[in-house]
Amino acid sequence: MNKEEDKGVISLGPGDSFDFRFRVNLRKTTVYTCSFAWPGNTATFDIFRADRDDNPQSKVGVCSECIWSIYEPAPCRDRRDGGQPNCFPWAS
Repeated sequence: MNKEEDKGVISLGPGDSFDFRFRVNLRKTTVYTCSFAWPGNTATFDIFRADRDDNPQSKVGVCSECIWSIYEPAPCRDRRDGGQPNCFPWAS
């Protein structure tokens, strides 16, 4: 969810995908937060943060097309070069 543009609730099953497009705001403060649920577990993660995903100084680099694989242990941003994905801790 972005405070300026809520995408609503999207329910996906195993193997399903969802994509959306947007532009980073001029202040470079754009954030999209998603919540995920599995039987007996829920987790939240900032699926896009301008300071992480649109910042050349970020340790994971800029992604013009961010592709994520969501696993119960961790959300992972896939790499276009086929290298090991960058996995992150859940926010909650």
